[in-house]
Amino acid sequence: MRKTVFLFSLSLLAGFATMAQVNSSEGSNVETETIGKMKVAAFNSLNAKGAAMVSAIKPTKAALSTADNDLLMQVAMGGQKQLAVSQAALSKVTNPQVKLLAQSEVDEQTNVAAKLKEVATAKGITLPAETDASADSLLSQMNALSGAELDAFYVAQSGIKGHQKLLATMTTVNKTAKDLALKALATATLPVIRLHLKVSTDVHTSQNAPGNSSAK
Repeated sequence: MRKTVFLFSLSLLAGFATMAQVNSSEGSNVETETIGKMKVAAFNSLNAKGAAMVSAIKPTKAALSTADNDLLMQVAMGGQKQLAVSQAALSKVTNPQVKLLAQSEVDEQTNVAAKLKEVATAKGITLPAETDASADSLLSQMNALSGAELDAFYVAQSGIKGHQKLLATMTTVNKTAKDLALKALATATLPVIRLHLKVSTDVHTSQNAPGNSSAK
């Protein structure tokens, strides 16, 4: 069943209430000192910097070109997919590093979704209200998994493949978008996307190391 805008909107409300906790090592409930090859404190600091940059973006009422409108929709759909999958994973994954990765992705995409809604509202644009078929397929597959299998699946599909897709989309936005808010969004999110991709790759490598079923 498709996830509707209710999930998308609810996450906006819930995400801001927890963002301050998960973006600091002291406030996080995840018991791990490292994520991938990085200290959690450094990971949280870079996430917080990116979130602040996104929040500071000021959209204008200037109409988007057809190309920029298409890019906006791609960003919105990609973010919805990452958000829905990470929310579903958060309550089920067991590895502390994977849980932190999922929580960080929920926080990032909640913040980006709020800014996209602000941009869209300023320009009189309606954002997509549902996740796409690829997101629904991932959610269905995740529902059939648990434990280390689910951890590995989430890291591979959302952590790596999802961020590779986000990286391609935001790189295009950065290079071709004419709207200043869209360009600023790419500038703010690209470092965080690269960070999450690197960390996910390191966690994935650890999960697949000889004798290990999950990251340590």
